[in-house]
Order: sequence, then C-alpha cells, then structure tokens
Amino acid sequence: MTKQRFYSNFPSLNSQYSLMNDRMNIDELKSELEQIKDEKYNLLKLVNHDIRSPFNRIFALLQLFEMESREITAQQKEYIDSMYLSILSGLEMITNLRDMREIDADYVEIDKTKFDLVNTIKKAIRSFSKQIEVKNLNIKTEFAFENAPITSDEYFVQRVIENVLSNAIKFSKEEKEISLRLNQNDDTYIFEIQDFGDGIKVEEEYLLYQKFKKLSSVATGGEGSLGLGLHNTIYFLNKLHGKIKLHRNDLPGSLFIIQLPVE
Repeated sequence: MTKQRFYSNFPSLNSQYSLMNDRMNIDELKSELEQIKDEKYNLLKLVNHDIRSPFNRIFALLQLFEMESREITAQQKEYIDSMYLSILSGLEMITNLRDMREIDADYVEIDKTKFDLVNTIKKAIRSFSKQIEVKNLNIKTEFAFENAPITSDEYFVQRVIENVLSNAIKFSKEEKEISLRLNQNDDTYIFEIQDFGDGIKVEEEYLLYQKFKKLSSVATGGEGSLGLGLHNTIYFLNKLHGKIKLHRNDLPGSLFIIQLPVE
C-alpha cells in the first residue's frame, strides 16, 4: 500500500501528510532561490572584476595612441572622444552593477567617519574630468563655505554625488554649464546639481528611481545607461538618512536637490 493510499483512509493524517509535502516543497523552493541568488551575486562579481579590466586596458591604449600621434585630424579627434565616452560609460555601468549586487545581497554597511563634504564633491567632479573635457563643459561651483565637516559614510556619499552628476554630464550638450551649489540649513547640508539639458518629462518622473527603468531622454554623447544610478542613489540615501528630489523651476534642464544630515 502506498503512503498516499494509507493516509487517505485517515483524513486528519492525510491533512498532516499534505502539509508535510507542502513544507518540503517550500524548503526546496527556498533552497533553489538561495542558489539562484548566489549564482547571480557571483556572476555580477565576475562582471565587476573580469570585464572591468579590458575596459581599463582599452582606455590606457587610447591615451597612449593620443599621446604618440603627432597629428590628429578633427574627425579623428571626434572618433577618439566618442571612444572615451563609450569606455567610461561602460565602466560606470559596471560600477552601478557592483553597487546593485551589494544592495540586492543586503551587504551595504554604513561606516561613519568625519570628513569634508566639499573635498568629497571635488573628488566626484575629478572622477569625471575626461567626460567634462571631451564635452567642454563648464562646471560652476557655488559653495557657501570652504569646508563642510560631516559625519557620514564618505564612500556612499561620493557614490550618491557621482550618480547624480553623471546624469547631468550625460544629458548635457557640448559647452553647456552644470551648476553645483552647497548650502546648510540647520543640521542639514543642501547640495544642488543643475544641468541645462532637455530635462525630464513630467509623465516620466515616476520612473526616476526604479530599477532598470530608462527615460526617453537620449545621452548627448551616445553614452549608455542601465537605469540603475538613481535607483542605487535612493537606497544609499535611505541608509544615510538623506533625501533627494527633482525640483522643477523656470530654467531648462534638471535640478536635483540632495539633503544630507551633518551628523
């Protein structure tokens, strides 16, 4: 006699048997989900490490070619600049995938230290020096003070700034201005990033912070996007007890306002 037939003669036992099977199925599903999660984490780890290296080598070779070439035509320069933007865009997407990997695995841990927010903003700007040079952008900074001491996680604060600044650069046309302003309101720093691109459509605003959601705006230099930067940013800011919002004004482009607690 099979187990099913035996238990079918006893309704209460049959019910318990069904529950046992359900629990076994749930446990098996949980185990499979954990395995998939681990495989996804390891795949993204591989992408971050092994695919980043070829991008860096190509970037270095491109710099070497540019330095050793005696004469470069205007058209060749345009091709080289386009290659720079594509390579740096690829590296940025890999970084955003790495951040998403840590977020999805719940590995993001905040390590608070005291640092200078002005210096961190300047480091974020320098990380885009090549893109700024290629697009001939004017980065205008208006800081209410020379130093802005803050107690927070410097790495994630810089990632927040880089993600928002990256979008401003990506959607700015050549020779345009990007304005960065830093002020303080009581125990909160207010950091504003204003670009003068085409802006964000009102009907697409709800997509801004969603994972893998891309808007209809097209990057002016052909840069790529995964739709992860602002998704990661909102997560980091929640961890840092900060906020971000898109503020609409009479100026063209987009104005993002980031709030960070002083301590």
